[in-house]
Amino acid sequence: MLICPMTRTQLIQLLPQDGEVAEIGVANGDFSQDILTAVKPRRLHLIDPWEHHERTDYGDLFNVSDVELDDRFNAVLTRFREQIDSGSVKIYRDYSEDAAVFFGDGQLDWVYIDGLHTVDAAYNDLVTYAPKIRGDGFIIGHDYTNHVQAQQWNFGVVEAVNRFVLEFGYEFVALTIEGFPTFVLTKNKDSAHRLTEALLSTVAYVVEIRDFPQKHEFRHKSFVRPKGRIVYPSF
Repeated sequence: MLICPMTRTQLIQLLPQDGEVAEIGVANGDFSQDILTAVKPRRLHLIDPWEHHERTDYGDLFNVSDVELDDRFNAVLTRFREQIDSGSVKIYRDYSEDAAVFFGDGQLDWVYIDGLHTVDAAYNDLVTYAPKIRGDGFIIGHDYTNHVQAQQWNFGVVEAVNRFVLEFGYEFVALTIEGFPTFVLTKNKDSAHRLTEALLSTVAYVVEIRDFPQKHEFRHKSFVRPKGRIVYPSF
């Protein structure tokens, strides 16, 4: 695995262009716009229920009232109206597990998973959408972190991703260095090699962690200073 000092928006610029992509967890559509601008997919599927949930064991800054979520959904429709009318963007107001039936096996070039972040929900998204990805495609996702804030919010993405990688034989290709990092997985060695080459050619000070997660544990440590908390990866 490569530890890459870059943002998720910089990362996706290195992915293949003109593909078919799905994003799980859309919220206001800000990263959806980044995908359209950076990757220019021929079709982008946007999946989000835009529905309030009553869970008290999970922190979610986007879990606002149904009224506000209706407003956000309508704002996304307005924001991407031109692309929706042209067929390059398709909206699914649905939970990811239910929306999966609309995709055939091997249909997507990659998926970006940023839905519910509990262990079970994140693992279920990985298992559900893995068959929908082409053999040489990628599974990408947000919030691979277990720092103090993530623990308070009951995030389980780290546990879910590590379990999925070990159980299904995926390669953990890369992880961004951010407060809420993005991970990249693939089952295809050629795809892993091409992305690795692109990262090494583009990003300064990349660090390799061998045999991850088989032989190492990831901790997103932090320390507090007067101007705020700083987080850093530890293996």
